Amino acid sequence: MLIDTLLAIGMFVLGVVNLNEINASDFAALYARPSDAWNTIIIAVLTLPLAARRRYPRSVVAVTTGAFILDRLLDYPNTFASAGIILAVHAIGSELEPAKSLRIGVPLVVGLAAFVTVGAWSRETVGVDAVVATTGAAAIPLILGREVNMRRRRLQELEERATRAEREREEAARRAVEEERARIARELHDMVAHQMTVMTIHAEAAGRLAARADPRIGESLEVIKASGREALAEMRRMVGLLRGPDDRKADLTPQPGLERIDELLGSMREAGLTVDVAIEGDPRPLAPAADLNAYRIIQEALTNSLRHGGPDTRARLTLGFGDERLAIDVVDDGRGAAALETAAGHGLVGMRERVAVLDGTFRAGPRPGGGFAVHADFPVAG
Repeated sequence: MLIDTLLAIGMFVLGVVNLNEINASDFAALYARPSDAWNTIIIAVLTLPLAARRRYPRSVVAVTTGAFILDRLLDYPNTFASAGIILAVHAIGSELEPAKSLRIGVPLVVGLAAFVTVGAWSRETVGVDAVVATTGAAAIPLILGREVNMRRRRLQELEERATRAEREREEAARRAVEEERARIARELHDMVAHQMTVMTIHAEAAGRLAARADPRIGESLEVIKASGREALAEMRRMVGLLRGPDDRKADLTPQPGLERIDELLGSMREAGLTVDVAIEGDPRPLAPAADLNAYRIIQEALTNSLRHGGPDTRARLTLGFGDERLAIDVVDDGRGAAALETAAGHGLVGMRERVAVLDGTFRAGPRPGGGFAVHADFPVAG
């Protein structure tokens, strides 16, 4: 708005200066009417409303067109201020909707051309060149203004699409995190439920064996048994809300661990992924949660290599058993960046959540020399 205001004032000043120059030259004799105060008012009407041409394009073009026609009918000296109508017509094209700009702009261009053509027939001072110049001065700004409008609309549409896509990506990532956390919770529930069932069964057996001993032992074991059953029932009720139909069908499927790693590697090799394995340190049994999540992390990392690495991809799995932590490294020589998360899959989200559950650290990304690398390490106690 400030730029338009300064432009309007500048055009008014230039119009007045131009008028004074014409009055001081021999060109003033070419016009039928000498300049006066009304001439200056017409120059002001031709220029000063341009300050609002973007906000009120139709009103501004109507005012400036009327002032231009009046200026030519009175045959005042033609000054630089007449260019104000060019900016007004440009605003019609650039600020209005495309259909409205045509409905207003085309009749305006035709009307101005007809007006100047009539002037060329009736006055010797108006030539054919004035008809061409006026028509071009009205039509070209309209066309350019429409082009500006269309480009602005296309840019706005692209920005809106980008914004929507970003929101959809964020929503998809959020859903993926929630789904993965629910899946992890279901798997952990199965493991904990199994352990609690074993605990309850042993408490019942111990209670029977202690029936002839100190009654207080039996009472304590009865409390353990009742508490275990109550906690187990509550866990099943709560986690049951997270299960879908497919999960309920898989309730009886044993949760996998590193003891099934050979089976996993065999399926990957059958699918076309070459996998090398290295074991560092002394392998040891892991806590159930750590064992399950280690298997799932390896499964997802190798799946990423198979899915995104491209043909003839070779992967290397390294399991590092430390005193208190397990390190997992899966490195491949595939396409690398293609394995990053996409809208269709969120494998890295799942691995990151699993490592977070175990209070470990996780890194994944393209390798500098090509390929993709996944690293996870967490306590072996789970």
